[in-house]
Amino acid sequence: LTRSLSITSGETLFETEQGEKVTLPCTFELSEKDEGPLDIEWVLIPADNQKKEQILIMYAVDRIYNNYYAAMTGRMQFTNPDPKSGDASLDILNLKSEDTGTYQCKVKKAPGVQSKKIQLIVLVRPARTKCSIEGSQEIGKDVTLKCASQEGSPLLSYDWRRVSGTQELP
Repeated sequence: LTRSLSITSGETLFETEQGEKVTLPCTFELSEKDEGPLDIEWVLIPADNQKKEQILIMYAVDRIYNNYYAAMTGRMQFTNPDPKSGDASLDILNLKSEDTGTYQCKVKKAPGVQSKKIQLIVLVRPARTKCSIEGSQEIGKDVTLKCASQEGSPLLSYDWRRVSGTQELP
């Protein structure tokens, strides 16, 4: 039985806070049978399957190419400056909510080819909540209490409680 190129890192889901750094793991082992040039590619897979994958960073012919995706320029790098060592993990710095998505590490060294998908969720703290009252604040009249926040993930939910008096409200 001959071994072939294999990706050895395991985790496939990361939840990280906006502004933080994340390392998406992609370690690999080559086989004696893999003789072609080493090619490593990280792509962002769009949620809309009608759109094309976006190349983020590549390693080919002993060079790193990282100017493909303007939205992450200066915020991403291979964790190891020499990815051919078996570590093609990707660091993304100063995370933004729009970095949420599916990332794929592809490692090729002919005839071996392997890939691994990783889901990244960037969590955003709720922004200041704004509350208001709609309606006439008179006995016997209806009022609507509203609260909303411009940012926050996952989707925010609100819990209303009466803090004085014991009588249930309709």
